[in-house]
Amino acid sequence: MSHKKISVVVLGSEAALKRALITVIIGGDEAVKRSVREETEIYENNNYMVIYTPDLNKLSEGIKNVFAINKEPDMSLLVVKEGFSTEEVWQQIDELHKLTGKRTEEFTVVLPLGHEHTGHYPFRCCEMSNLFSDMRRMAKERYLKPTSTSHAARPDEGMSMEVAGKSSDSRVNLVLMGMSGSGKSASGNTILGQRIFLSEPSSSPVTAECVAMDTDIGGRWVRVIDTPDIFDDDTDSSTKKQHVKKCRELSEGGSTVYLLVMHVSRFTDGERNILKKMEKAFGSKVHEQTLILFTREDDLKQGKKSQEDFMSSFTPDLKKIFAKCGNRCVWFENNAPPSGQVERLMKMVDQMVDQILTCRTKSWSGGSSCW
Repeated sequence: MSHKKISVVVLGSEAALKRALITVIIGGDEAVKRSVREETEIYENNNYMVIYTPDLNKLSEGIKNVFAINKEPDMSLLVVKEGFSTEEVWQQIDELHKLTGKRTEEFTVVLPLGHEHTGHYPFRCCEMSNLFSDMRRMAKERYLKPTSTSHAARPDEGMSMEVAGKSSDSRVNLVLMGMSGSGKSASGNTILGQRIFLSEPSSSPVTAECVAMDTDIGGRWVRVIDTPDIFDDDTDSSTKKQHVKKCRELSEGGSTVYLLVMHVSRFTDGERNILKKMEKAFGSKVHEQTLILFTREDDLKQGKKSQEDFMSSFTPDLKKIFAKCGNRCVWFENNAPPSGQVERLMKMVDQMVDQILTCRTKSWSGGSSCW
């Protein structure tokens, strides 16, 4: 009986998207990485051998070499970004066919998260949920050894996962809210323990839609939900409503805690009314399920300020937000090695969840609700 690893070639022009997909496939295992040549890298764990390929806009011998390494991969995945052109993608597939000699139908286009599959594309394509279902099926058929999930996210529908043996009622949803550039995605990656959400310096918003990823932290099923800047004044109302709706859907089931992410080195005009906007979108009592997550803690150390110094210098508007959130806050430095910050966050989250569940019990038993 074959125990051959599942071989996957990841193609495309968007380096960040390719690496994000590889990270999700590999999970939290101690993956073996080795560079080959011409920007080609191979990642391996118990179940998968995943090949990162050169930029498709620079089609060269590098792509040929990829298929020389693995002539018959189980999957040849072409990653495309949101707003892709059908004509452009088909042209890429045709060029790959000519370069490698592989049939066009052997390449599968991985549709962007949240993209609505019209079913009328001239090429083979799939959504994330179907892709990972196929991969799990292959692993099962080959009797491959399961990968570790001690603090790692495993892929499932919509780039989220379901932790085996746990019901949705036991899940804790951590919803990252805040302005663009505050560090939402980077904080989400810190909580997950690996780079899942796209996070990079940019003059424009990097996160374009709500994305969820589940993990197990200390035996708790935690769903981390990254969001775009839902409350940007420049975003049209219909798009805001879509984001809020998606966020609500992803946080259905379990208890929800909102993490209002703020940069310690700035408090912008757009953040003055952000709590009011959250209450309008998610309910008037949302502040009771919100704690503030301050990012860039090292900025305080460089400025020789303590957390107490920083809090004593709050502007009147920030003081109001802080007080309304029950003076709850945690501090993150996303560019530093793990230092117990996730554990401190989860301790506070657990306290909030206990209160949420107590209030629900009172409400269900006919008593007055805390919220």
